[in-house]
Amino acid sequence: MKKITLLTITVIIINVSLTKGQVSGNKIAIYNVGLGSLVSGIGALINKKPTEKWHKVVLKGMGQGALGGFLVYQSKNVIKEISVKENFNYSWYSKFVNSAGISIIESASANRNFWEVWHLNIGFNRIEFRTKDKFQLKYKILPISFIYTVVGFARTNFELRRSTQTGEFIFSVDSANYSDGASVFANVAVFSRNNLNNYNLYSHETVHIYQYYDYNFVNTYLNKPLNTLRDKSTFFTKINNLIYFDFQGAVLRPLYLMENINQNCYFDNFFENEAEFFTNTPPQCR
Repeated sequence: MKKITLLTITVIIINVSLTKGQVSGNKIAIYNVGLGSLVSGIGALINKKPTEKWHKVVLKGMGQGALGGFLVYQSKNVIKEISVKENFNYSWYSKFVNSAGISIIESASANRNFWEVWHLNIGFNRIEFRTKDKFQLKYKILPISFIYTVVGFARTNFELRRSTQTGEFIFSVDSANYSDGASVFANVAVFSRNNLNNYNLYSHETVHIYQYYDYNFVNTYLNKPLNTLRDKSTFFTKINNLIYFDFQGAVLRPLYLMENINQNCYFDNFFENEAEFFTNTPPQCR
């Protein structure tokens, strides 16, 4: 509990310090690299084996996490090219880089070598590539993302062409009834129809999807209790083999709402400021 409390306080401090004034590329780079390093070190410590020395585990986790954070930052730079070049194809390039960065952070936080497990998320589908000892391909479902996807199919229109172009699940609604223009729920994006070709807005919302993945480390902090359940229950073992629990929203959403406290404008929120930074328009109060 103390470790989780320390993490929460540290992440809040990082977010608050970066929110003061408009963020710069250097600040956002520091945030992404620093967050990856910090949470990986804490996660590695939580998942430390009894025979391992804690300081070596922490340093290894932080080093690998910093590498992952750097790739995450670079993936967001690629996303910016969508709005700069007005080309949705950059989404796939960025997605591969982001997946590599998040995979490294996840492995570091789980106290694994960074090359042991890679993954690619396409909507609620998680495809894992395991390279330790022998190559294995595994498929898992992200349950929270799956729920939002079902709601999307039930209440909005699935945009197959745009989803295929970008590698993200994109839905649309009638423009007259959707004043926000676009929103992201977990890693599912909903656009008003008149904004489906809005490159700036797409870059903005994709960064929000990546922010959801930024907090993927939260799930690794639960590895030990989940493994205990797996060892005690055959049924849970089967569930665990099919599902990757995406609980990070329980941490990300409160942090997002805390950023809105005493805000002076829409972009006086680090998550919104970062998302707008990686578009072709500078963040402005609105």
